[in-house]
Amino acid sequence: MRMVYTSAPDQMFIPARDRLMWRFDGWARRHRRPVDPVVIEALLDHRWAEGDGLLGRWQPEDFEEALLDWFPRKVTLPPDQWAAVAPTVGAFIDFLFDQDLADRRCADRQLLHAALDKLAAPFADAMADQSRYGLGKFWATRMLHEGVDPADQVAAERFIADLHAGRVAVDRNLLNQVMANHLLGEDPDRHPPLPLVAVPDDDTLRALAAESLVVRRLRELVRWLCDGRTLTTTGRLRLADARELVALLDTGDVLDPMIGDRVFKTRSSDELYVLTVLVAWARAARVVRVVKGRLVPVKSAAKALADPLALSRRAFTGLFELGEAVCGGGWAESVLRWRFDDAVFAVTMALFIAPEPLENDELRRLAYQAACNGLGLDPGSEEQERGWRQLADNDTDRLLDQLARLGAIEKGEAVVALTPLGVGLLAGHLRELGVTVPTIDQLVDETAEVVVATATGSPPETAAALMHTWCARNSANASAELRALAERTDDPEHRKLALAYA
Repeated sequence: MRMVYTSAPDQMFIPARDRLMWRFDGWARRHRRPVDPVVIEALLDHRWAEGDGLLGRWQPEDFEEALLDWFPRKVTLPPDQWAAVAPTVGAFIDFLFDQDLADRRCADRQLLHAALDKLAAPFADAMADQSRYGLGKFWATRMLHEGVDPADQVAAERFIADLHAGRVAVDRNLLNQVMANHLLGEDPDRHPPLPLVAVPDDDTLRALAAESLVVRRLRELVRWLCDGRTLTTTGRLRLADARELVALLDTGDVLDPMIGDRVFKTRSSDELYVLTVLVAWARAARVVRVVKGRLVPVKSAAKALADPLALSRRAFTGLFELGEAVCGGGWAESVLRWRFDDAVFAVTMALFIAPEPLENDELRRLAYQAACNGLGLDPGSEEQERGWRQLADNDTDRLLDQLARLGAIEKGEAVVALTPLGVGLLAGHLRELGVTVPTIDQLVDETAEVVVATATGSPPETAAALMHTWCARNSANASAELRALAERTDDPEHRKLALAYA
């Protein structure tokens, strides 16, 4: 049996859960252990939906979270079935150990049974406390109390009509608490586990950052500023300074462009797009600032300016603030200008988790969708949709240009991929946000199944690096663990990979 379902989609997990429950039911019958299948279904769903998907690894705190939070909040069980929960979970513990399905990092069987015994009384109290209910369970329980089967659509609609008409009494204080439980349970900031990505070490990233065009230009800009330069009354670079910087930084901006036979005089540094974005980027990266009408270096940024990696990290974080500079303004602005941070995150995360380069059109679609969702907008007609998409697509292309100048992406003819520097920058940014970014070093002490499951869902180069590193670190027992996994698992991909490295 496969026992690791970290980040597995429901179409993969649910059939596997049902197979495991069928096997458990057969074991329970042979050992004459009365069990309630609904309990194990809920327990496994909890471990997959809100845990790490390791179905054979349990600690006392896992049962505490499941029985004192998940069950009271999510699982609807009649009171006469509550007493069967602890014995059923206890039987499942014995099943895992008897069938060699408990992995080597699972807590001792006796320790788990002792923890379960202590939870029996608090579990009954928690299940009886309606203030712990989630919203779905609250209404399902209330309907059952009124003699209404929630699965009966006609009866359920009649109950809802009675509720709206005031014919069903509701404790508003209790309902408010239940709504709070629902909002806390559906944590919008909770991130699903990320796939394993090979993140280069800091020395490698530092060397890559030193080659970044944006990093070089930011350093040159700060050196050019010296003690500072006076800005115009509108807060822009003076045109003479802008002309000097265009040449110094080789931005490619065209001054006094000629279109046909006519020369269009550049009247403001604001017309120089690449330079304008760079100055805004320098401010967002906190290496320059405006003081009394002058653009001056930030003294405390000297250490970051001396370290290419530190400066590239500042630049990457600052990129999220550049919506106005990158997208510009005017009578036909795109939605990306207002939710540029969401678009940056959507694009870079999509590239981070994708095993292969992504097409430009896919990234444009993701950026547009993220911006619209962030603003809560609905384009309306097809004509409006086409107009909004065209403007947003143009700004997504500008965003990709900035990422390429930073050295975070590599652009092909129609596809885009994160560079090793881009992987390192985004991984660091995610860690600052409190998101766990798995690394090969974190997995070298894991079990064979966790490593094989992770490798199976990783890019080929990352998978090979993980398997070679794990085998080298666990040379004494790696082959035996992999062969045992190949014999036990019902996942053909896992079996193939395990045998390849056994």
